[in-house]
Amino acid sequence: MAIKVSLESTVVPVELGDLKFEIDVADEKYEKIVKDFNGFLEKIGELDEGKAEDVAQLKVIVEDIYDQLLGEGAYEQIYAKMPNIAFVAGVLVNVVAQLAKEIENRMMPTAKKKFVPKKQVKK
Repeated sequence: MAIKVSLESTVVPVELGDLKFEIDVADEKYEKIVKDFNGFLEKIGELDEGKAEDVAQLKVIVEDIYDQLLGEGAYEQIYAKMPNIAFVAGVLVNVVAQLAKEIENRMMPTAKKKFVPKKQVKK
């Protein structure tokens, strides 16, 4: 009898409204995603939403990370549908959080064995 195990694709589909994208999480690409996203979080933590120049910088930072994550032009497509940088940045954080969950789910065995204890018979 042969052992059969399905191989998962490293591509994770992403749907944002009616927009469809893909994220490839092959090792090198995933490491870059983590590094870039952590850099993004660090940079936005330093910005002041009350300053116009910081809001402009936030747009540049968010555009860069979206285009790296979802592909060139992704930010413009998303921003066109939802023209609020705070909302667009929030969606980005949500996408990355769900991506982490998806990766975790794919690492777990798909069929978990359930342990059912035998009923003990009283003697």
